[in-house]
Amino acid sequence: MARTETVSYRSALQTPGATAFFLAAAPARVGVAMAGLGIVWLVHAETGSFGVAGLVTGSFAVAETLMGPQTARLMDRFGRPRVLVPLLCAHAGAIGALVALTLTAAPVVPLMAAGLAAGATIPQFGALSAARWSALLHGRAELTPAFALETISNEVAFLLGPTLRC
Repeated sequence: MARTETVSYRSALQTPGATAFFLAAAPARVGVAMAGLGIVWLVHAETGSFGVAGLVTGSFAVAETLMGPQTARLMDRFGRPRVLVPLLCAHAGAIGALVALTLTAAPVVPLMAAGLAAGATIPQFGALSAARWSALLHGRAELTPAFALETISNEVAFLLGPTLRC
């Protein structure tokens, strides 16, 4: 009778290089998880309008949905570092512009434009990490627990993010 080996989270994380990128991506997910909620809170607090907050957050979400696959294609073509670094810089600038415009009581259209820019440039750390696991563990039994770790990390980020605000 063949002996079956137990594959665990630990065995996935013991793969050379895995722990480093997993631990780097895990806290980054909290920012991604909180972006939409943070925009709602900020814009509503400054404008007093959930309608305006919804328009800005909706702009963010539409841009993120449309541009996420495009940035993934760019990363596949040119490599993660060559795309991720400028993307992070652009995202930081877009978030800064959104905050500045919100705090200076800018009209709705510039706020929506800033929301679009922020959404279009948000890095998709979960997808990047999952792609890294796939490349690292292609065809190995450790891939299933690695993807389970990704799922757990996403869930923790979405649960932890709002509690950190309090």
